[in-house]
Amino acid sequence: MATRPYIQVIVPLRLEWEPYYILEGASVGDRVQVVLAHREYVGVVSAVNVVPETAPERIQEAKPTDLPPVHPLEIAFWRALAGYYLCSVGEVYKAAYPAFKPGRKPKENVQEEAPENPVLSQAQEQAADEIRKGFQQGKTVLLQGEGKTEVYLQLARETLDRGRSVLYLVPEISLSKHLQAKIASHFPNALFYHSGRTIAQRRNVADVIREGKAELVLGTRSALFLPHRDLGLIILDEEHDISYKQESPAPRYQARESAIMLAGIHKAQVLLGSSTPSLESLYNAEIGKFIKVELKNDPPYDGADILLVNTAAEVRKKGMVGSFSLKLLEQMHVCLDMGEKVLLVCRSKAAVPECTEELEGILGSIPKSIVMATPASAKAQPVGAFGLVAVLQADSLLSKEDFRCDERAIQVLRQLRERCRPNACFVIQTWEATHPVFKEFTRDHTLQLMAERRQFGYPPFSRLVNIQIKDNNQKRGPYMARELESALREEIPGLARNDSFIRILLPRDKSLLARKQALYSTVMAFEKARKYSGHIIIDVDPV
Repeated sequence: MATRPYIQVIVPLRLEWEPYYILEGASVGDRVQVVLAHREYVGVVSAVNVVPETAPERIQEAKPTDLPPVHPLEIAFWRALAGYYLCSVGEVYKAAYPAFKPGRKPKENVQEEAPENPVLSQAQEQAADEIRKGFQQGKTVLLQGEGKTEVYLQLARETLDRGRSVLYLVPEISLSKHLQAKIASHFPNALFYHSGRTIAQRRNVADVIREGKAELVLGTRSALFLPHRDLGLIILDEEHDISYKQESPAPRYQARESAIMLAGIHKAQVLLGSSTPSLESLYNAEIGKFIKVELKNDPPYDGADILLVNTAAEVRKKGMVGSFSLKLLEQMHVCLDMGEKVLLVCRSKAAVPECTEELEGILGSIPKSIVMATPASAKAQPVGAFGLVAVLQADSLLSKEDFRCDERAIQVLRQLRERCRPNACFVIQTWEATHPVFKEFTRDHTLQLMAERRQFGYPPFSRLVNIQIKDNNQKRGPYMARELESALREEIPGLARNDSFIRILLPRDKSLLARKQALYSTVMAFEKARKYSGHIIIDVDPV
């Protein structure tokens, strides 16, 4: 009897196996219509001419579609992410190919006349040369300092001239929009991809990339899942930013590590940039995994004068008007009288209208030269644009019980201070004026923070995995968490559990991969044995 044309298919579900179907003439990467558990899905053929482990009478027919196929490089990336972030390939596929409605045919990219070429300073030229040397050694390069954009654009131009594509990632849509005009002036055919674009626009970008032409794509973390064909360079700006971490749903990936995985698959170069790099990247530079390049300002940035306001003391002296100290209001009047702009940074989006209302009560009306922002949205403001920057409730930077708290507070304060012009005023209002983060954030805390992490075995000296149980049944959830913890302790030592999650620190050594797989297998077996699917969340490298 002739062998039937059995195939395996990746479906957009949390499955630990790839179901078998029958389809004549299928190729790996073809997108096919299948039925699983009485529901229809569009899947991706992952293997052809296979010998099924399922009884032949239970295997159904698949149907071809006219959807564009998935490239093997994409599938390889999905498998790498699934393995690292302990999820299924189907969950990665679902993130990469969400259920968009059919889009219209993409518009042709029309080359405009004499795009601009980046103009680099001497310091930028020197940094670009050092980056090229790092690339020649096959290393990821970490670029630290201000003035990085022109260096990015120069290296992007060189990559495109070699006929290879460039992926330029930014952490947030606001930063992406801020860059679009500048990118377009240098690269008229540049593509833009983020959740602020329409479904049709995003589909059109994917279609253009699928054609295989060398393009520059500017996007947020989801642009990693575009159907890249020949990436030569991945630029990841503000590499320290927590927005690069996908919180939910799976895959809960970190764009920095994922970009390095994607670059390995394409044999591409990776350039990470930040004026305040993460300790993880600094550690990788220290051990020789990355090469660090410093871009020093020319002339050097002298920084803004720092005014630390102890709000507790000011309250006692009746020196506060709502959220504003009299000292801050005095500095604001001086700045406004000089025709300078003021940036006021509130603790959250919810606090912005409250502070705005308070300030209207004080000033009568708020001039256009005053900008209200959150720490996140303030990053979209230009560097060196303000005569005064004030953090109104700086204590909120320390409010989280997290070992990364001090590191991130220092990063935020440094980046906010960079929004000041030289010799301007940077005001920090805090109830904890003696906290070292506020008193000494301008000095380099890397060695101190690294020593603390090493002492307690925290990343980057280990890998952190959080396991959380979400259950509407208030009694069952904690019980299952205790049972899961007990099951995990048999395989994985060094667990800690609180009311919300199980925390696991894994040694960063040759046993890491095996320990992660043991952890994942234990969780999957626990779900199956307890019939408890859908409640357990595994988060690798949580923020």
